[in-house]
Amino acid sequence: MRLLKDSKLHTEGQTLIKRIALICLSFFFISCVSAQQLSARDKGIALFHQSAWTSSQPFLQTAAEAGDRDAQYYLGEAIRLSNRYMTEDAVKWYEAAAEQGHLYAMLRLSNKEDLCTVIETCTQKSGKDWRAQALKIAHERAERGDTEAMVALYTAKQGLEWLERAAESGDNFAQQLLASAYQNGKGWFVIPGSREKAIEKWFKASAEGDSLRGCIFMRTICTNTTEVNKMSENGLRRLPSRGTLTL
Repeated sequence: MRLLKDSKLHTEGQTLIKRIALICLSFFFISCVSAQQLSARDKGIALFHQSAWTSSQPFLQTAAEAGDRDAQYYLGEAIRLSNRYMTEDAVKWYEAAAEQGHLYAMLRLSNKEDLCTVIETCTQKSGKDWRAQALKIAHERAERGDTEAMVALYTAKQGLEWLERAAESGDNFAQQLLASAYQNGKGWFVIPGSREKAIEKWFKASAEGDSLRGCIFMRTICTNTTEVNKMSENGLRRLPSRGTLTL
């Protein structure tokens, strides 16, 4: 009787061990898939920033289909740019990203110049609805200190002060954009030479954070500075990872 009981316990123990092993294997598989999707997304974004809009799409689609909102947004951008106009497929991915709170996807859908608005192919909401939602969410996030939301508000023509706040908060991308904005005549500078100093200040700050354009700019004005050249070399190895658009 005891032998039968021990045998039963042994069998149950083996079954439990197999179940635990199966669960662990499942988690390991999920982890590997997620890592592969993340790698595909990053590869796709890197290709996108090299203007390889067509070749970036298979990589972006891998992560987009898994629900990655950044991949969905960039896939929409890649499809639109490779076709040179807004397509229903691009809209589908913009909307997928927007439904997950991607601000730039919302703003893209609200762009009055895009064909989807003109011929009313945006299926879920109107351009005005998307813009209102984007601004509401961006303001909420910005008030909590989200610098990406601040940059999005500037992009949506809500004022240069949002970009300045993001730059002051240490956002390297915002620092690069702010320097470029000043370079293009935006902002008020009363004291002669203060605009040039501000441009150099913010490009240098972005270069210290390895922002690509900031590094390039600092190299052009300080070609004999070893430290700046080193920052430039580091920055040139990196590509910007944040999407933006002109509205």
